[in-house]
Amino acid sequence: MTERLQDITDQISHTVQLDGIVNSMRALAALRVRQAREALPATEAYAATVREALLRVLPLLPGEAGRSRHGKNGGVGIILFCAEQGFAGLFSEHILEAVKANEKENIFLVGARGATIARSRGFSPVWSASAIQQPAGMSDLADAITSEIFHQVITGKLFSIIAIFCHWKPGQGAVVMRKPLFPLDPALFKTSPSGLPPILNLSPQKLLEDLTADYLFSQLCQIILHSFAAENEARSERMTAAHQEIERRLSDLEQKRRTIRQEGITSEIIELVSGPTLARLKKFSEQDGSAC
Repeated sequence: MTERLQDITDQISHTVQLDGIVNSMRALAALRVRQAREALPATEAYAATVREALLRVLPLLPGEAGRSRHGKNGGVGIILFCAEQGFAGLFSEHILEAVKANEKENIFLVGARGATIARSRGFSPVWSASAIQQPAGMSDLADAITSEIFHQVITGKLFSIIAIFCHWKPGQGAVVMRKPLFPLDPALFKTSPSGLPPILNLSPQKLLEDLTADYLFSQLCQIILHSFAAENEARSERMTAAHQEIERRLSDLEQKRRTIRQEGITSEIIELVSGPTLARLKKFSEQDGSAC
């Protein structure tokens, strides 16, 4: 009985410690989600500024402005934004399942945990990088992706770039998004520019190329933050479910401990009561024997 009670007590102690770890992970995930949401408005404002600059430069270009000068013989590059760490449910799996059969040749993969899962599924990324651990790392990652993508485009290996990432939506959870990044969306050029034509120190074509890179960079910054937030939302949801399961398990263990204690108390009472009773029965038996 004592050993059973000690085993249950140890299990409760370990489960309480596990709950502390789970709650810490949940709190950290919630903090990262908040940080990502706070950083998004600045990246959106930057993207809008670059877009406005593009619109003002485009009328200065002759011919089909905004079209890529590179040939269309290159392939399609797919940038996958997967999970960096575990305990995010099927976050990375959903991203990988969104890749079509004919899109697996030029995979650019972000996220260490996602890279492990991708390779186990037969993916062979041509380029990979770790996802950010905090919003401050967004610019460096976006710059690294932009540099690699433009290198692939300039060398003629790629003509089109598509990003696949998760965007967390209230009531829906992590929704997988496909966003074309390059060539730039033609709808971008349908809005009339505002203000006077700019005075340039660069050729319009060179400025357009630089602004295109900046615009791609701004789009990647937003995608990185959305993916970062979605991964941590998924992790927070997973940890909340784990916390609820731990609470249920603790309740069961506490009930078992109370039951074992009650059994022990009952046994002790029976033992205390049965001692005098047996002695009296023995005495009466001896008296009956003497009378005979």
